[in-house]
Amino acid sequence: MLKIILAALLCSVAAAQAAGPLPPKPPSNAPSAATAQHPLAGRWAWTLPGKSCAETLAYSAGTNGTRQGSSGEEVTQSRYDVSAMPSLLGFYRLTETVTQSNAKPDCSGDLHEATGEPVTRFVQFSPKKDQLIVCKEESLQACFGPLKRALK
Repeated sequence: MLKIILAALLCSVAAAQAAGPLPPKPPSNAPSAATAQHPLAGRWAWTLPGKSCAETLAYSAGTNGTRQGSSGEEVTQSRYDVSAMPSLLGFYRLTETVTQSNAKPDCSGDLHEATGEPVTRFVQFSPKKDQLIVCKEESLQACFGPLKRALK
C-alpha cells in the first residue's frame, strides 16, 4: 500500500514540474479585464463640415450603459450596448435605443424621437483611440465623423 501512495505522489510531483511555473500575478492595483474602461466611454465631439453646428456625445463607462447627446437643437438620452472587442474588420457593434428626446432637429435637420426601437451602428477608432467614426455597416462606405475625444 505504501508503494502505491509513494508512486502516486511521485507522479503528481513530476506532472507539476512538467507544467512549469505559474505566471506572475498582476499587481493588485492593475485594472482587471472586467473593470478596464471601454474605448467608447467618455465625451466625443464633431462639427458638421462647412457649418458651425456641433454634436456632442457622452457615453458612460462599460459595454452597456447610457449615452447623452446634443446635436444642434436636439438633446437625447439613450441606452446602449457595445461589443467588448472589435470584429475582424476593426469595428465595434453599437446598438442604441433613444429613451428621451426633446424632438427638435439635429445638425442634419433630422428628428430622433424616443421610439424605443434599437438602432445598430458600427464604430471604428483611430489607432490612438482619440477619434472615432460611426458607420451604418461594417465598412467605410456610409460613415460620419471623425468625432474627437473631448477633454471635458
